[in-house]
Amino acid sequence: MTYHFWVVGIAGSAASSITSSSSGGTLPWEHVYNNVAGFGWIGVDLFFVLSGFLITGILCDSRESPHYFRIFYGRRTVRIFPLYYAALTIFFLIGPFVMAHIYRPALADMQSGTTVKLFAWTYLLNWYEGFKGWNAVAHPLQHFWSLSVEEQFYLIWPFLVLKLTRRRLMSVCVSLMAVALALRALLYGLHFPFAAYTWTICRADSLAMGATVALAAREPGDWKILLKWARRLALPAFGAIILARVLNPRCTVGPGDTPTFFMNTFELTLVGIFFAACIGLAVASHQQTLGHRLLASSFLRFFGKYSYCLYICHLPVIVIFAKAGLNSAHLAGKLHSELLSVLAVDGVAFAASIMIAFLSWHLYEKQWLKLKDLRGLRREQQLPAQLAVQD
Repeated sequence: MTYHFWVVGIAGSAASSITSSSSGGTLPWEHVYNNVAGFGWIGVDLFFVLSGFLITGILCDSRESPHYFRIFYGRRTVRIFPLYYAALTIFFLIGPFVMAHIYRPALADMQSGTTVKLFAWTYLLNWYEGFKGWNAVAHPLQHFWSLSVEEQFYLIWPFLVLKLTRRRLMSVCVSLMAVALALRALLYGLHFPFAAYTWTICRADSLAMGATVALAAREPGDWKILLKWARRLALPAFGAIILARVLNPRCTVGPGDTPTFFMNTFELTLVGIFFAACIGLAVASHQQTLGHRLLASSFLRFFGKYSYCLYICHLPVIVIFAKAGLNSAHLAGKLHSELLSVLAVDGVAFAASIMIAFLSWHLYEKQWLKLKDLRGLRREQQLPAQLAVQD
């Protein structure tokens, strides 16, 4: 979210036009903010790794269920589809109707063609953006590529979890890591940088890394090995991520927009390794530690509860605000500081997104989630409370 707020709010335009203004701050802390916010793109990889960890764990623990597929796909549909399709309905049907009556030229580029709509309705937007680039899709919808990757991955993954042994499944994860990296390198070499970043098979390594942590957590010997490597790799991976950014100052935005081969290929692998290591170490942490208390805090639980709607709505919110004039380009003159103007834009957009997510959860999402208690979707067995996660 912070990345998108920074990218859009800093100038009120598309991500590809931000690079020239992202270093506009003249004071040291303004440069620091720009550089830190510019790293926000790695949040999508945390999303992938964490999803691979959680979903694979759920699938592994429900393998013996007689209604394995029905329960998994039914519960996932109830959680994901209603809000996603409500957002598309607002954007594709309600929005154009409203704009026809209160037309504003600044909002004209938010319309989408039939092809984009077809790819969006079918969770295939990532393939279209891979071919055409970000600007081929209306800005408020561009981030839906990551949800498309997830949904496509989980069309196949439950079958593999059910049919393969835990050991073979870990081998599949390792293979996916290698194949994803190789395909990113190939596509980038063929001048398809967006495809290297958004196509499902090219991003399956982060999902597979999270899945590997979940699989290792269910066998003491593998868990001990994973923790050993997590401790060894976490800091070096993080250092390499920072170093790559320092050595490539032109990369003011994330992979896909960057002209650098390393950023589009190995950087994503390093990010996945870092987050997988962090998740492993977090799971193994003792309850008395500061890190464990922080991760279990009510503050993070609050954002976890509303995270899905925040993902859905935050980019449309900041884009609409920016086009309406609430962006740093308009506020900098009044506040006499680009940093203050960006923080003001971020604060207003963040507050609006939280409010929308809060209302969405209580008035809409929670009503759909009640369907999980139906007999056909209820999990028949409780998932195990203890895993092989002793440090």
